[in-house]
Amino acid sequence: MPVESFITVDVGNTRVHFARFENFKADEATAPVSTFSYSAYSSDIQGLRDWLVERALPWFVVSVHRSALASLEAFSKIEPRVSGFTSFTHSQLPISITLEAPEKIGLDRLAAAIAANHLREKDRPAIVVDAGTAITVDAVSAEGAFVGGAILPGMRTSAKALAEQTDALPQITFDLEVQPTAIGKNTLEAMHSGLFWGSVGAVREAIRRVSAELGSDNSPQIFFSGGDVKYLAPWMDMSIETVDHLVHRGVALAAQ
Repeated sequence: MPVESFITVDVGNTRVHFARFENFKADEATAPVSTFSYSAYSSDIQGLRDWLVERALPWFVVSVHRSALASLEAFSKIEPRVSGFTSFTHSQLPISITLEAPEKIGLDRLAAAIAANHLREKDRPAIVVDAGTAITVDAVSAEGAFVGGAILPGMRTSAKALAEQTDALPQITFDLEVQPTAIGKNTLEAMHSGLFWGSVGAVREAIRRVSAELGSDNSPQIFFSGGDVKYLAPWMDMSIETVDHLVHRGVALAAQ
């Protein structure tokens, strides 16, 4: 019998995200009932303990951060409400990968592709945009295989790089809730403009190029997910579908 109630964990480069699924069924691909996250560099273990439910549940994990994963696995061994800990490898995930070195692909990218594979219409390829620390634009063929994609820095990551790699540009607090004008009237406004509108343009162009290279008779379905998706999605001049917790949905499908 497939497990139907469990915790999925997405261990990212800056944050660790948890989601709880109850009575999950693959044919419905239901969303999680509750989520929780903390910094990958200063784990909120007490907050995690408070978030966990009373009964023990198995955990299913994808990770791109080795030390955070090791800390989490150590925690799972002393926490009685964790009934099992499965850290997925590439070979365990239910998706075909056409690349030469599949073990080097981020497991979060593959998990999102699994969810898109489940959601897409038959015979239509899919493009998956996940916007966070990095922005990934990945492709799933019409046959359901992960065929690769593009990776670019997220807006906050780019802001940090500008400050670290220049002498005069400051580290800015990037408030994505405020849409910047294109013409910045000072250095800070100019940085906000370049970072925001540059990311919008980069994502749009990456989608167009990936779509063209897929070479399918049917146009791809485009799925957007991730922490910064709500800031990018309104500026896409194409049909897109925003799906919350796409990585967690993919991990849940892999769990079953």
